[in-house]
Amino acid sequence: MKIAIVLPPGYTFCAVEPNSIETVIRTLSADSRNDIRVFCETGAKARDDIAVTEIDPGGNRLVRRQRMIEAVKAFAPDYVEFHQHAISASAIAGALKAIPNSLYRHNYVKKPKHLFDRWRNVWRNRSFDSFIFVSEAAKADFLGNYPQNAGRTYAVGNPIDASLWPGDPLAKDKTIVFSGRAAPEKGLAPLCDALAEILPKYPAWKAVLILNRFDVHGDWAQAQIDKLAAVAERVTVLKDQPLDAVKAQMKAAAIAMVPSVWQEPFGLVALEAHAAGCAVVSSGTGGLREASGDHAAYVPDVTGPALATALAQLLANDDLLLKLAQSGQAFVRVVHTREHRAAQLRDVREEITSTAKQKTYAR
Repeated sequence: MKIAIVLPPGYTFCAVEPNSIETVIRTLSADSRNDIRVFCETGAKARDDIAVTEIDPGGNRLVRRQRMIEAVKAFAPDYVEFHQHAISASAIAGALKAIPNSLYRHNYVKKPKHLFDRWRNVWRNRSFDSFIFVSEAAKADFLGNYPQNAGRTYAVGNPIDASLWPGDPLAKDKTIVFSGRAAPEKGLAPLCDALAEILPKYPAWKAVLILNRFDVHGDWAQAQIDKLAAVAERVTVLKDQPLDAVKAQMKAAAIAMVPSVWQEPFGLVALEAHAAGCAVVSSGTGGLREASGDHAAYVPDVTGPALATALAQLLANDDLLLKLAQSGQAFVRVVHTREHRAAQLRDVREEITSTAKQKTYAR
């Protein structure tokens, strides 16, 4: 089957600085049974061995959209998978009506604000044969607002290529790591409150904060970091790091913090931390419990005191810390493997394509 994966405007599918959505797509595209091609904009610093068609982002949105339509038509796919951006995807799908498609959402769909908003979304959703979400939680939330799509909505959890995130739970530094956007929804504020409480009590431990998009949220993030002035010599702040640098920090750290305040669609960073052999402290919001199962220390609420309590329990109990790290690593190596998720997605794609063709024949 020939599969066209269409990325949203602004996405370049860069091999060295991918965003989380591109990382998921890259991991799932290692499928030798299908001819897969990614359609994205120019501007990547490097490419890998996944086939890519680059689209010139110049001109207005209609011109860019037409370039994408023509490129996908030239590929002549059996199935088109649009990722994330419903507005642009619906317009392109409308020009490719004869080809079965899906909208692959990597986040929660915002609840409609009013009746017109709901009507507009229902109208736009008619452009798609099906919908794929990265967690059962995100899928259920979508169907709670748009139940008419129940028969054509699927969930495929994010995968992890554990071999790319090596880490031995028995060979870890006394380091607490956080990796995520420097934004309020990622829980940086309560995390800094917790570190300000914990680090003075455990002088052998240090923390590393890997903060992305610091250019957008820098002023707010710096105010949170300033709470750690008393232990500044034991806190390293890394901004907008390449993927290899993140991997190195995860490999070394004993504990990874995932204190998201918002409803995480799934939580790829949790998978990465588990795979690297970290014990994970998680808020459990949204799809995070699907990502970690019973193998994370969950907090009852995302506050500084709750995170500090969870950290203290691990720092005071080496056996518990090691058990959590080892069980989490084993869990993702079985449940969230690339092979398992790719096979699951392959079945979903084949079902979508078969169902769409049956509807076409019935007309």
